[in-house]
Amino acid sequence: MKKQLSALLLSFLPLLGLQAQETELTTTQARTLYKAVTKKRVSVHDPSVVYDSVSVTKRYYIIGSHRGIANSTDMQNWTGVTESFARVNDDGSTTTVATSGSQMEANLRRVFSRHRTTTIWKGGQEVPFGNYDATEWCRAIPDDHGNWDINGVMWAPDMVWNPVMQKWCQYLSLNGNAWNSVIVLLTANKLTGPWVYEGPVVYSGFRSPTDERVSWKKTDLEMVIGEVSALPSRYNHPSNANSQMWGDWWPNNIDPTVFYDEEGQLWIAYGSWSGGIWMLQLNEENGLRDYDVSYPSDYSAKGKQCTSDPYFGKRIAGGCYVSGEGPYIEHIGDYYYLFMSYGGFAPDGGYEMRVFRSEKPDGPYKDPQGRSAQFTNWVLNYGKNATDKRGEKIMGAYNKWGFMTVGECAQGHNSIISAPDGRTYLVYHTKFNNGTFGHQVRTHQVFINKNGWPVAAPFEYNGEELSDETMKQPLPFGTDDLVGTYDVMVHKYNMDHNNMEEVTPKQIVLNADGTVRGAYTGTWSIDEGTCYLTIRMGGISYSGVLFEEVMDEQNLHAISFTACSASGINVWGYKRHPKYALAWQLNNQKVPVRNNQTVKADLDLDGVWLGDDNVSASWTSSHPDIIDEHGHFNAAAVPSLTDVTLTLRITAGTYYWQQDYTVKVAPDPSAIHDVTPAQPQFAGVAYDLKGHRVDNPRSGLYIISGKLTLIK
Repeated sequence: MKKQLSALLLSFLPLLGLQAQETELTTTQARTLYKAVTKKRVSVHDPSVVYDSVSVTKRYYIIGSHRGIANSTDMQNWTGVTESFARVNDDGSTTTVATSGSQMEANLRRVFSRHRTTTIWKGGQEVPFGNYDATEWCRAIPDDHGNWDINGVMWAPDMVWNPVMQKWCQYLSLNGNAWNSVIVLLTANKLTGPWVYEGPVVYSGFRSPTDERVSWKKTDLEMVIGEVSALPSRYNHPSNANSQMWGDWWPNNIDPTVFYDEEGQLWIAYGSWSGGIWMLQLNEENGLRDYDVSYPSDYSAKGKQCTSDPYFGKRIAGGCYVSGEGPYIEHIGDYYYLFMSYGGFAPDGGYEMRVFRSEKPDGPYKDPQGRSAQFTNWVLNYGKNATDKRGEKIMGAYNKWGFMTVGECAQGHNSIISAPDGRTYLVYHTKFNNGTFGHQVRTHQVFINKNGWPVAAPFEYNGEELSDETMKQPLPFGTDDLVGTYDVMVHKYNMDHNNMEEVTPKQIVLNADGTVRGAYTGTWSIDEGTCYLTIRMGGISYSGVLFEEVMDEQNLHAISFTACSASGINVWGYKRHPKYALAWQLNNQKVPVRNNQTVKADLDLDGVWLGDDNVSASWTSSHPDIIDEHGHFNAAAVPSLTDVTLTLRITAGTYYWQQDYTVKVAPDPSAIHDVTPAQPQFAGVAYDLKGHRVDNPRSGLYIISGKLTLIK
């Protein structure tokens, strides 16, 4: 049974004579301890991450909407690359096409007009697959201006290595204007292509033959349910004056995510607002839909709330036009985690990531309070006026964090990878509160708390060698370095995104007795021999981890924690690691005294600039009767021109820096009369500074006629 190691016990160590070992930091060490850091950024919207274990380069790749693609060797610096596409010719051969210049649009349309797969296996036999023109399908219904740009509707792809096919498989959504979308499969030998259209995976938006542009006869519906003389009524929901909209019933087939479960089965999850997120099993042999897997229909019993359908598969989340898109599923530890993005992706749209989990790949997916990821009626689930708060909110819009100069907002459409290096990375795009629609990719490490919920590191991944296994080991620092003032942010629900609300830090203090004070009060404790933290703030208990990480932009180390409450709220906290807090201080401090300075008045020794709440400064003096530890100057105590050594000691946790400043102190000139022993009027009436009469005064300070007098 694990014991709770209360910090209260550690507060008694000094009483037992068990003082923490102090470590000196020199000025030279401080100057070399950290530096400003910049990263190579990219703008890839809806980034999906994959590790290229096949090639010798062993890089991470992200791929996103509108052909955005980049790679990295360290998950910190990204380089944009170009992917290529190939069309399928009449004889089945392929020809790489140009995807820039005046022919780009025509070439891309041709890529998706003919696929390479001509037959599939179904029911134990090979059957013709025909040809499904994805370009024709998606451009069938132009927008109000009669426009349709294929490059602009290539949305949110996902990639996976298929070991059976020995191919990279890219699942890409081509979006139509009236739910007439299709997810297609492309394959390539390299992650940069050339990508070849293999065939469709799943369609949406088909109608009865009265609208030939999107007739169900142009889809693979009959490949799934068999030949029918008429479109089943459950699918015939065109937009009309009676608001019988497709999206009231079924998904818009975009935003695919593809993964292998722990048994080696290949799955695809897809969908968006309107009809929700659905799942299908795929065929590992060809990467397309598995046409031998059937799904029952509960349409007649549930209507718009149906969760199973022969064509669309199984609904696992969303529905009823409740916000939710960009699903991504990853198995970490004991669970499959479903990430979704709620809200709109504009800077003021309220985009934020929510998390659900399941023991099975196809659900049921639930949040920390056991609430389903599915909806049976419309509710508002994001923003200031939201009435539904289901789903763990792993982070949201925030500002003034660390060295940030621009706040992050609208983070989302993420991917997550349990990587070969033993770490888990959360990759997402973020926008900023700088008045633009610009976006960039960010990567944070993720850890699983002891309750089995993912929590994200407060700062970007900066090369730390941390993992979930690290969290099961003892803390790498002692309580003297751990306690102190922390900046904390609570990633609350109900953010006022219309007014660009962002969470800003508040301060708390973790005391050695296990209490919390400051902006929030409560308690904290560490599970003995681990990095697992339980912290109670403002009446809410959070479970998470505490560790050392590198801050953004300045390469300073921080002691950080990240934790999740039972209701799904996440909290971040950090303070600079004492060693680095001291280094920051020494590189930026101003001291109100200098060597060999002549002092004739008070010094403001208490005015040492302190750049961190966890750094303290103290002074000692070789002659406290002349200049004390606060800099108060006592001229009457100065016998003659005197050297005084003032020692400044700056401490942070168990680290310290110390330096002597030697100053010269002279008596107060206004209290000194310059006379000589030859003047007889002073003979026999001089007193030393202790009040003893001196009959034959020599050079020095004396009291003569009630005045302090310097005799030369």
